[in-house]
Amino acid sequence: MEQTNQQTDQPPMTKREQRQQKRQEETQERWREIRRRKIKKVAIFLVPSLIVVAGLTFAIVKYSAAPPSAAIGQNGTPKIEVNPKEYDAGLVSMAAGLVKKTYEIKNAGTSDLEIDDIRTSCHCTTATLQVGQTKSGEFGMDGTKFWSQKIPAGQTGYLEVIFNPAFHGPQDTGQAVRAVYLSTNDPQNRQAEIRLIANVTL
Repeated sequence: MEQTNQQTDQPPMTKREQRQQKRQEETQERWREIRRRKIKKVAIFLVPSLIVVAGLTFAIVKYSAAPPSAAIGQNGTPKIEVNPKEYDAGLVSMAAGLVKKTYEIKNAGTSDLEIDDIRTSCHCTTATLQVGQTKSGEFGMDGTKFWSQKIPAGQTGYLEVIFNPAFHGPQDTGQAVRAVYLSTNDPQNRQAEIRLIANVTL
């Protein structure tokens, strides 16, 4: 009769071994609880931080995408608008005297428009700028010296241009085109040009 060696079950643990196993299980459970608490604390801190970072990122992207005029800051940008840019006086007789035309100089920007030079294309033409109660002197072909005038944002100044058709004498009849040049701090229009056209007769 053949005998087979069968492995028997492990012997039951002693009370000491049972206590050690229980302590190991309790220790493992405590570590698992500590890890759960740490994860919870990290989540509580991380979620608001992610929200703040997302908000800052959105603000930076929005600011970067803003048009240049908005990115300039609180100082803004001046913008000159002239109305009309050109005036045709039609037939003008030397005997009739001076031709006068007033042009509107509007600041359509967001900061002060500064005009620091006014000059005309000919000695026969002069210009005077008035902003509010302040009126400049009379400027001609030689331009201005040590002078400037500011037009606040949204406000309008008035440039009176005077053309003398008889200045050059009877030999200077026919079409006359005269220009007035304004030097400004408008970054898009450093020198604005205004024209007055006349057909001069005797």
